[in-house]
Amino acid sequence: MLNSKSKWYSRSAKEDRLLFMAVFLIICASFSTFFLYRQGFLRLGLTDGCAFKRNFGIPCPTCYWTTAINVFVKGGTIKALFIQPAATVSCIILIFVAFFSLLSFILGVNFVFMPPVRLWRFDLIIFFASVLILAGWAVTLLRTLA
Repeated sequence: MLNSKSKWYSRSAKEDRLLFMAVFLIICASFSTFFLYRQGFLRLGLTDGCAFKRNFGIPCPTCYWTTAINVFVKGGTIKALFIQPAATVSCIILIFVAFFSLLSFILGVNFVFMPPVRLWRFDLIIFFASVLILAGWAVTLLRTLA
């Protein structure tokens, strides 16, 4: 039985549990899309390449994301990290969030390190996602220009 006085988690409301399940399903759908892409059932990306790269001669902030996520889904974490570090770190974060969202849904708890979805600070999430994308772009640019 779950102790309601734990320092690691607290009981969650029914709406929190449902929101955690929605987060889990959205993340699973995202990874399923890349699995279907890897199997050849879906086509992702443009046929004529990246317009930003074609027009400016350098990769865009999201260049190589599809490739890196595809390699990550195949199990090549280190290779994906080399291809596009931001995409790989994003995948690892999404797996962490999906796992604890599922646990929160099943067990009916809110973990202290992952508050209920209704309390998530989306402004901070967008800020850190932007920093992550820009950092990955910097690595890609350095690799391209070197």
